[in-house]
Amino acid sequence: MTNPEQPEQPEVPETTEAVSEMQPTPTMQPTPEAQKAEPVKESFEAHVQRLVAEGKLTAAEGADLLEPVHDEPVQAAPAVQLAKAAYAGGSVPVPPDLRLEVEGYSLQVVHDPSLSAPRLTASREGVLELRGSTSGWSIERTDSGMVWGLKAVLGLPFVARDVEAEVSGGNLNLSSISGLARLEVSGGNITVAETGSLRAEVSGGNLTAGHVVGDLQLEVNGGNLSVAHSASLRAEVNGGQLSWAGRLDSGRHTVEVNGGQATLRLDSGSSVSIEAESTLGGVSASFPLRKTGGMMHSTYSGVLGGGEARLNCEVNAGQIRLVTT
Repeated sequence: MTNPEQPEQPEVPETTEAVSEMQPTPTMQPTPEAQKAEPVKESFEAHVQRLVAEGKLTAAEGADLLEPVHDEPVQAAPAVQLAKAAYAGGSVPVPPDLRLEVEGYSLQVVHDPSLSAPRLTASREGVLELRGSTSGWSIERTDSGMVWGLKAVLGLPFVARDVEAEVSGGNLNLSSISGLARLEVSGGNITVAETGSLRAEVSGGNLTAGHVVGDLQLEVNGGNLSVAHSASLRAEVNGGQLSWAGRLDSGRHTVEVNGGQATLRLDSGSSVSIEAESTLGGVSASFPLRKTGGMMHSTYSGVLGGGEARLNCEVNAGQIRLVTT
């Protein structure tokens, strides 16, 4: 009599490389000791409803995640394990980082301190799998076809440290990030509430960032990029729209526009000297700027406040608009 077939065990990487333990900060929880993805005891719908009730998702976000798709029936996910670490039980800890590629579905990442380990639920069973490695947590598609209207929620017991994410025809909503966020959009949408620093590239899509605490480096190649508050600015726009707001009172900052438009809102308390140059373009401001030159080529200069920070702007067949708030 043959033995029943045993379930396949997740593959364990052979590496023994140690990962340094993250030091707690006021905005970041320590890495949980348990590195296995937590077994799911609630359905996708129940998971979303609980997060809304606890205030971790807004009512609008919850309604969007639970909105039925009428084009194709979507099978409800049962209350079973929907995600697991690639090497649950491995001896190497998973750092509190995310490596995400989102294509053809919507993902909401939520900080949920009530969890003991990361948890992933989805509106359809057997399509997404949560994996852990020495480079962080990632989500992989387990099917080769397109699932219409697929939505997922990733709950994290810690504030994500560093995040690398690429969105191609999908939607990604991130909560707080304590370290560096490297984000790319090529058709789709990314929203991040707060991050330590940001490097972003948009090539046909939309990226919306809330508060950026540290360094900021942006590139727009056709698309829309918006930053609600930052004390740093380094941006290049090549056919697209940039909307930035923040307070500049120290350091050097640059904006280059080549066939696009940038709107810069300087918050109260900004202290900045502006030097700008335009060719077949223009620079306008809600405060006095001195302009020299003609229609083809012009230079601009001005001072807001004490002029401690330096802002250099270059425009080639585009527009930069400076506004005080």
